[in-house]
Amino acid sequence: MSAVYLRHPAACIMHPATFYLAFHGLVFVFRPLIARAYDFSFVYRVYDFQPSMSDKITVILATNLAMVVFVATSLYVAPRLPVALEESLFESARAAMKRPILMVCAIVAPLAIWSQLGNWQRQADNYGSMVRDLSTGAAINTDAIGWFTDAALILAPITVLLVWLARYRWWSWAFFAVFVVLQGGGGTRGPIIYTAIAIGILALLEYRKRWVDWRAASLALLAVLAFNQIVLDRGASLRGLAGQAGEADYANNYDLSPFEGMDFANLEYFEYIVYAVPQRTGTYDYFASNLQIFTEPVPRVIWKDKPVGSPVQFFSLWDYGTPIGMTGSLPGQGWMALGYVGVAIQALFFALLYSTVCLLLLGRRATPARQILYALIAATAIHVFRDGTLVTLARQMPFYVGPFLLVLVLKRFFTKPELDRFVDSQGPIAEFLAQSPGERRKILAAQSPHHEQRPEI
Repeated sequence: MSAVYLRHPAACIMHPATFYLAFHGLVFVFRPLIARAYDFSFVYRVYDFQPSMSDKITVILATNLAMVVFVATSLYVAPRLPVALEESLFESARAAMKRPILMVCAIVAPLAIWSQLGNWQRQADNYGSMVRDLSTGAAINTDAIGWFTDAALILAPITVLLVWLARYRWWSWAFFAVFVVLQGGGGTRGPIIYTAIAIGILALLEYRKRWVDWRAASLALLAVLAFNQIVLDRGASLRGLAGQAGEADYANNYDLSPFEGMDFANLEYFEYIVYAVPQRTGTYDYFASNLQIFTEPVPRVIWKDKPVGSPVQFFSLWDYGTPIGMTGSLPGQGWMALGYVGVAIQALFFALLYSTVCLLLLGRRATPARQILYALIAATAIHVFRDGTLVTLARQMPFYVGPFLLVLVLKRFFTKPELDRFVDSQGPIAEFLAQSPGERRKILAAQSPHHEQRPEI
């Protein structure tokens, strides 16, 4: 599939098909080879289950079905390369958005930093405000509002906008370094990868590159190194430098082989889903998990009896093992919804979503602002593919895209309307209206197509 894709005229680093192939290749192709070599057993021990050979074959078939459906659909919807823009458009866009971007950063950055420092403290206290629901295994917020704790995610788009505004100059990477430190101390890794991907997309679009150059490769390497360090100790070393205590993740109590940790274990998670659904549950969930998008925005401190997870549940995976920290993945969630049919539907839905965004924002009507919006949306793909849920996308959008929408609102407010610029004191209409009625008639007569044109001397 990858070889066929690379020969397609739309193949490029920022196409949705590239993101899915990268995700699929890492967790369902490369890591299983490492698992075979090292005989991974960590997730099986933690989850207390063992998949049958039939379960493993089902997972292989379902993951490949999802890959084919996603890639084929996204290439059908977005069959061309992004439109290349002139350098002058980026210069004018930066001039127009400089003031709005700086204003938005000044407004929301203090809230985001305050939120992230609070996350540092909660991580040092071993998530003191979080408890785990025994029936579902989900971690729930008991004394804080999720909107405030997640406000730290705003640091990601702010970093992207500042690096873009600075034209990717060497000193602008200080913004990225500060962001990595702030984010890393909270123990979360996803926003770092998100930010690196978004910056990489924007740089490649502006420099008219189809594939990764050395700058994007360096950024990716830095993000991977930061990710790996945070995986090892969940930010404990960074918090230690700041004088905060805290323990590393429980997985460190095990002697793990390379890539054996839970961050890349979507294969084992999918095997657990097939092990349970519908063999032991007796039913699928028929996409009911998506109903959580209606209850998720309401803080639990306001809605005391808020359901944990989806308000409609046909079964609990915790009745058949201990799937702590499980991320279902796009094909896994599809299987849980409706088997092979659910896998195809799930892949089709997200392929249509991301490829339509690609077509609308990077097509013939592309602008620098549309490119930024696409980068901020497309960079969510890896996390969404890993979780496989619509809730993940809906939960991220206010924080990852919201700040840039505010920039666009301020840009419209500060930009003169076309009519105002046209009748400016130095404009031709103003000069025309300043003439006497007789002079106006002469000017109009001279511009008439029936007026005889005299050659210039």
